Amino acid sequence: MNNLNSTTEANGTGVKKVEGDNLFDVNRLVRLMRKNWYLFLISFPLCLGAVFIYHRYTVPVYKASATLLLKSSEQTPMTPNGLMEGFGLSPEMRSIENQSFIIRSRNIVTKAINRLDFGVEYYQKGRFRDTELYHRAPFVIEFDSLHPQLLNVPIELVFSSSGKIQLSVSCEEGVLHSYANEGYAGQIEAFDFSADVIDGEWVKNQAFSLRVKRRGNSVLQPNVAYYFMFKSHNQLTNQYRGSLSVAPYSEGSSILFISSVGANRQKLVAFLDVLCAVILEHNLDRKNDMATRSIAFIEEQLKTVSDTLEEVQDRLSDYRKANRFMGPSEFSQKLADKYYEAESDLKMLRMRIDYYQYLQKNLKVSDDFEQFLLPAVGSESTGLVNELVSQLIEIQKEMELLKSEVSADNQYLTTQKNRMEITVDLLNKAINQVLKNFSIEEAKIQSELTSILSDMERLPELEKNYLIIDRTYKLNDAIYTFLLQKHSETQITKASNSPDNEIIDSASVQAIVSPDKRGDYKKGLLLAVLIPAVFIGLKELLNTKVRGKEDLNSLLPGVPVVGMVMHNNNDVEDVISAFPHSIISESFRSLRTKLKFMAGSDQVKVITLTSSNTGEGKTFCAQNLASVFAISGKKTVIVGFDMRKPRLTALYDLHQELGLSNYFIGQAAVTDIVYQTAQTNVYVIPAGPVPPNPSELIVGEKTEQLYEYLRSEFDIIVIDSPPIGLVADARLLMQHSDCNLFVVRSNYTSKEHMVHTVDNLLSEKVEGLGIVLNDISFKEKGYGYYSAEYYGGKVKV
Repeated sequence: MNNLNSTTEANGTGVKKVEGDNLFDVNRLVRLMRKNWYLFLISFPLCLGAVFIYHRYTVPVYKASATLLLKSSEQTPMTPNGLMEGFGLSPEMRSIENQSFIIRSRNIVTKAINRLDFGVEYYQKGRFRDTELYHRAPFVIEFDSLHPQLLNVPIELVFSSSGKIQLSVSCEEGVLHSYANEGYAGQIEAFDFSADVIDGEWVKNQAFSLRVKRRGNSVLQPNVAYYFMFKSHNQLTNQYRGSLSVAPYSEGSSILFISSVGANRQKLVAFLDVLCAVILEHNLDRKNDMATRSIAFIEEQLKTVSDTLEEVQDRLSDYRKANRFMGPSEFSQKLADKYYEAESDLKMLRMRIDYYQYLQKNLKVSDDFEQFLLPAVGSESTGLVNELVSQLIEIQKEMELLKSEVSADNQYLTTQKNRMEITVDLLNKAINQVLKNFSIEEAKIQSELTSILSDMERLPELEKNYLIIDRTYKLNDAIYTFLLQKHSETQITKASNSPDNEIIDSASVQAIVSPDKRGDYKKGLLLAVLIPAVFIGLKELLNTKVRGKEDLNSLLPGVPVVGMVMHNNNDVEDVISAFPHSIISESFRSLRTKLKFMAGSDQVKVITLTSSNTGEGKTFCAQNLASVFAISGKKTVIVGFDMRKPRLTALYDLHQELGLSNYFIGQAAVTDIVYQTAQTNVYVIPAGPVPPNPSELIVGEKTEQLYEYLRSEFDIIVIDSPPIGLVADARLLMQHSDCNLFVVRSNYTSKEHMVHTVDNLLSEKVEGLGIVLNDISFKEKGYGYYSAEYYGGKVKV
């Protein structure tokens, strides 16, 4: 039987190490899925049902959005650097990122929250989830803002048909909040309170002061449970600020989408509408603040000039009356007009010089730059200075905003500080240049005044004194007129101010963010497939048993599989005799043919069957293999060499008969232990009584004599040997065999034990070794499937 091992690998034992199964075989995957179809049948309704329940009882989260257009000032065209003019950012910082940061700043969000009635949240209790009732609750809670209120603890209300309201609250500990100053008002220990009140009745205790009032004509349903909670504005600011996002329509676009997510659609819309209004007002307030400061400065100057003007006017009138002076001559009047014009220019110039000197001085001692921007003294020659002052004001405002939001070592805040230092340095240089220009202009006017005064010294004393008083009057009158004009222009500018931004679309709910119904059902379907697939995969990977021919070919590539025996569904062991036309009988016929085909009938006399462990079906295979040879006309004998567990003895009911153990100890001759069975051509030699030393008995000369007798008397000798993986008896018998069949039971035999056992046999050069795969499931398509089709599926297996 050497050609049974002709496929054994030459460079080793022909046995592979036990590794993970190959799950990437498509055919195998399909078979596994068909075999475990019930897992998918269970998984699909469970997963999809779980998704349905999740959507049924999960509070949806909505996304609301508003659209804002950022416009440039009407006086200047829109440029990429001027895109954020609406908030007055410096040209270098006018970017979408900065705009988004300002909109999401605590200052802006807090102003919006302070205008909303979110301080009390109303809920209706449900069986599985509670519903928030914003502006839909049949009642409203009025509370005393000066009294501490209990935060974040549900206060329950139940309305009765008699008109009474049962109010109750219970908590382990709670935080008290004062709405009057928006601050912490202490803590409260374990607190339980319950009372029956009527509509509009005040309820006061240490934890709250409030009353419940019916909302309009709302119907109060009896025995329906409601509850409400107090929320602080600081807590609400954090909540809504965290859900707020700002994004441009596209890169470089001046259109912003301001969106927020939350569980209540009405509150989201209300919040975004108020937030957009606050954004516009913030922009307008910044512009009006500049105008208000300018008006205040002009009014202060007007008051001073007005007092001086009245005083000079009285002096001029008194001088005329005292000296009966009618008026100056034409020549002196021309000199006076020239002197007035020059002195007026000098007065305005010195006022500008004083401002810029004051500005330069205070740059070193103050960082409140808003007090420096005084448009009334501005001119074209000082435009750069005014622009730098404006930049400093905006940088200062942005830094104040940042300080409340980020840490002192924040990179962006550090960058702003550096920009401020650079701008202050540039401003100092610009002021020095302006003062230098003013100094040249002052010297020129002063020279002109000296020349005019020289001419006026030659006038009569009376006329000269009159011109001095008149000149002072006209100078103050001109300044007064100039300030009045500036005052009027600034007031008109303030009155005509409008926000640089525009709300394109008011807030509206755009979509449900979560749960995503379509996406969740897709995930449910995916899980319905993955869960059984992973379970099957893990089961296959962790399975240590031999399942089929694929495992044998993978683990024992050098050992041929000479037969595959189907699972026996009958109570009869000798299926060949009982069911000769069954599928399992055909599998033994196939094994017989394979043995003849591979070795030739004349060469095969002794066939030894063994296994790695008990319970793998070697005795069953030995009995039916003997029967299948017998019906082909071969005189066959089955020898029960498994003397430790002599199952063959029980199958043929030979418990009281002599057997091998009697033969080995000399109590019986060979002819005395051979028994003919009811089946033609089938004989059996039982094991006999269980001896204490089976291995020693087998080693003796008696075994040689036994095999010689059997070979001379029988055509086929089938040896039912002990499991070779447990005892060495079978190895001793294999040296007398022409063919050694190793029985492996599907889904029972351990891979590791099998590989170890066969590896030892191959290393010992055991010849004629082949594998019989026993107990294959009939459901496994590819083994018994086509045989069943041939028999029409009606025969017993």
